[in-house]
Amino acid sequence: MDEPRLLRERLAATQAALDAAQADQALSSSAAVFGVTTTVNTYPTTAGAFYAVTPSNINGSETEGAAATYVTATGAAILYAWNAGMAVPPNGTPIVAHAVGGRWVFRYDG
Repeated sequence: MDEPRLLRERLAATQAALDAAQADQALSSSAAVFGVTTTVNTYPTTAGAFYAVTPSNINGSETEGAAATYVTATGAAILYAWNAGMAVPPNGTPIVAHAVGGRWVFRYDG
């Protein structure tokens, strides 16, 4: 057996073992988070600012036209997300924030 092929096979076996070891673990993070804007001290009055967000889950009947309710995620801590939009979201606005350069960012244009 030639050396490059042996190295490829060892690398594939190592990757397969690593994948199998991590298969039962839950995902530790996501590139996006759903939440609802909230007030911690003073709600922002300008669009391009950081807003306090309560990470939430969506609940309700999964049928076309059914209303959704937002439930605070268990054990979730307040996070701060920057609004890249042109309007100030009203307090209690549902948003989807994306991870950008180590910060959470969402866009609200009204």
